Amino acid sequence: MEEKVFSETGEWTCPRCGEKATGPNCGNCKFCVYAGFLPRVFSSLVDKGFIWSAAQFFLWVRNFSLTSFWAVTIFGFFFYRFYQIACVALWGQTPGKMAAKIKVIKAEGSAAGWGNAFLRNSVETLLTSAVLVLEMKAVTLVSPAQFVATDFAKRAALMDGFVPEIALYIAWATQAFVLSEFLVLFLNKKKRAIHDFIAGTVVIHDPRLSFFPWLRKAPETPKSA
Repeated sequence: MEEKVFSETGEWTCPRCGEKATGPNCGNCKFCVYAGFLPRVFSSLVDKGFIWSAAQFFLWVRNFSLTSFWAVTIFGFFFYRFYQIACVALWGQTPGKMAAKIKVIKAEGSAAGWGNAFLRNSVETLLTSAVLVLEMKAVTLVSPAQFVATDFAKRAALMDGFVPEIALYIAWATQAFVLSEFLVLFLNKKKRAIHDFIAGTVVIHDPRLSFFPWLRKAPETPKSA
């Protein structure tokens, strides 16, 4: 079981110099325990790279038939949910966070669990679920023969024509919510985004974290001078 990052009094041990600290910054070396704008943006870009690569493959595969269209669409939805929810629940980190050496934990310092991970992604899950329902409804409006008769490169456009326009607005709302997360970081000392407030979590920066959390041992605390 992982040790709590923060004590009952809010004290934490600086991973850089080993000194005890309270508040966001170490009084000795000024290290900030909370992950700020740049590492969070870097983490997001790495995750988007992974997701984009998988999405391109999914978008290609689902155009082979109407059956593959709805099957891959549903699979893609759960794949993304696994990426964002299960990774945080199991390790406190997505691959992007692993690369950035940052980690999601509960606000009081213990490891985040499934409830925290789900709540943290609840707004995006709700919005993308609405789009999924609209896409599944579109599948019922196209016959398999019509789908196969359409040129392979134009099948995605065919399906898009049957998806209500509101799906586009929901997609915009999702992106607006994601961008707003970064703005909120500047408004509080613990650098919490909206989903952190919803889930009762914070994101910490610990340069001692290894890239593979399932192989991770408890990080050694540097000896204070």
